[in-house]
This record gives sequence, structure tokens and C-alpha cells, in this order.
Amino acid sequence: MKDKILNWLANGETGSSSKAMAFCFAGVDCDLNAHPYDPGDFNRCLLFLDAVAATRADMCLLRSLSCTWSRLVDRWDEIENCFLDEAGFNWCKAKKAPKTYALIKSVIARPAHSSE
Repeated sequence: MKDKILNWLANGETGSSSKAMAFCFAGVDCDLNAHPYDPGDFNRCLLFLDAVAATRADMCLLRSLSCTWSRLVDRWDEIENCFLDEAGFNWCKAKKAPKTYALIKSVIARPAHSSE
């Protein structure tokens, strides 16, 4: 799996959040814990998961990156389905995804009682 991750890092469409995923799944300890902020970031995360499909089974590992990642993992399937319905895989249906953007923003918004 690490070879696939390295290949994706070298040749894939990367962003900070997808790199954070890659490093986490590769077991690399680093300060990068960026999470997807918008549909473009989320799409790059989906491209990573497509390139290194075995990582899907270990999505729970991303919870260790931050409380925000934990919230995203909890609702990943919902966000993914929204994005795929709205924009399609790698933007094959549309170039904008406002519903997905609103959903991501609602998930990453800190609850009022949070100390994050």
C-alpha cells in the first residue's frame, strides 16, 4: 500500500487535505492535519481514495488527525454521496457543488460547546 501512496503523492492531484490522508495512512508522523474545506479539496481526497482503495477500510485512522477530521469521517459517506450526485467523480457532471460546500461547512463548523 505504501508504494501506491508514494506513487499518488508523486503523480496524483494533491492538496493539503489529501496529503494529510496519505501521510496518515502511510503511518508518517507529521504536523499536516489539513482537512477538506470545500468540494475541490474533497474531490482530491476522493481521487486519493480511488488511487489507494485499500485505505477506505481504515478511514477511522483519520480521526487521530483532529476533531474536525473525526466529524468528517463520521459523515464521509453522506458528503461523498452529495458530491457525487451533484458534481460526479472528478467533476464529470458539474464544475460547482454548492450543496456539498454547504454540507462540508456544516460538518466542519465547531459546535458552540467545543473547545477545539
